[in-house]
Amino acid sequence: MPIAQNTLFKNQLNTRRSQRVVARICVQVRRRADGESAASENSHTLVVNAHGALIGLAMKVQPNEYLAIRNVYSGEEKHGRVVQVREDTANRNEVAVEFTEPAPRFWHIEFPPTDWKLIED
Repeated sequence: MPIAQNTLFKNQLNTRRSQRVVARICVQVRRRADGESAASENSHTLVVNAHGALIGLAMKVQPNEYLAIRNVYSGEEKHGRVVQVREDTANRNEVAVEFTEPAPRFWHIEFPPTDWKLIED
């Protein structure tokens, strides 16, 4: 990788709003389908942060679509917007979701990164 690209990549990593944590947390994801019916899927997170998560989903979603994410462990629910969808080879996509409001306590991480504590939710 050329030096300029490597520097750009490092700068992008440093601009994250909150540190990411690799965590497998059971979630239920719901979205409104066309009409009045809702689609839902039980899945798990791949990575979480105070602003959202990366979730493995078989459900087809699009960027800018709004989803409801329920933490199965706590029963809490937050809404978020799909910011990126990456196709995976195992019939699942990696879906990056950003909460409508930061929620560092939503994941119930026992030892959250210090930058999560600076965010009021």
